[in-house]
Amino acid sequence: MKLETEQLLATLELLCSSSFVWETATQGEFNIWSLMISEGFVNLTDIELTFKHWQNIEEWGTPTNQQEYGEYAPPRSKREDNSWNESIANERLGYYQQLQQLVKNNLQNIQAYNLSVPKAAHQYFEWEHPYFSVSIVVGETSDRHWFCLAPTVPDQVSDNYRDRNQPTTQIVSEESPSEAPQMITEVQILLNNLTPITNYGYYHGGYNYTYEHQIVGAIAKTKTTAIELALQAATMVFLEKRTVEYADDGYNSRKLSQFMNQCLAHRTCYSISFWDVDYTYEVGQTPAGDWIGVRSQGEFEYNP
Repeated sequence: MKLETEQLLATLELLCSSSFVWETATQGEFNIWSLMISEGFVNLTDIELTFKHWQNIEEWGTPTNQQEYGEYAPPRSKREDNSWNESIANERLGYYQQLQQLVKNNLQNIQAYNLSVPKAAHQYFEWEHPYFSVSIVVGETSDRHWFCLAPTVPDQVSDNYRDRNQPTTQIVSEESPSEAPQMITEVQILLNNLTPITNYGYYHGGYNYTYEHQIVGAIAKTKTTAIELALQAATMVFLEKRTVEYADDGYNSRKLSQFMNQCLAHRTCYSISFWDVDYTYEVGQTPAGDWIGVRSQGEFEYNP
């Protein structure tokens, strides 16, 4: 570790019990995608399982399979409304099949990833949580842009959920790609047809929490940027460049804030939602080009 970073980290560790460090020389460029990989949140899957999981979430009407993890909300099949029936299910299945085929036919280097908190980490949770995961698909267009599809993710933990942008069916673009507009246009039509569908989060105990499940897309020059934009559009990831007002670490809060604001550049807050578990990283860049800060974890406590 570079001396400047080591010295700053030593001060940080005196001020908080949950310090975070990223050594650029050994870990590479710091961004939300590299962070998620490093934290063990990312695993390879395949495109067929990804599309099936998206459809399962719609059929369950909840973020996870209630029969497998316990009933947090009534299954969609038992709800007394007109939001779901066999005709609607078949129509949406057709759109998903078209979307999957369109992706396969028009993208190269296609990869699918499952995003979740490692099961080993559950032993450190204060409360019991169902195993939650979502999957994304990313691939390269003919003009060497990258396109990513992701489902929306509910957030019932972080203080940032009110600040997260509302999901949109409009494909997010880093810039207007010079080619491949036809493929994007066709994807956009299918996303418009796959209208948002209301799902329950935690339901009993007066929560009655709902969110809109839908598929969002993003296109960018690089794979990392396309994924970052898609996860932000899906409200799974929230980031904000800001002055650190405080960190949740008791009486050292003011000292910690002062240290980060005076000693670190490009201060940024990253928040990653896994529905009822949230990870937040308040970080800044050292003069040596590394990143240090505070890592915290939040949980939703279910009181039926």
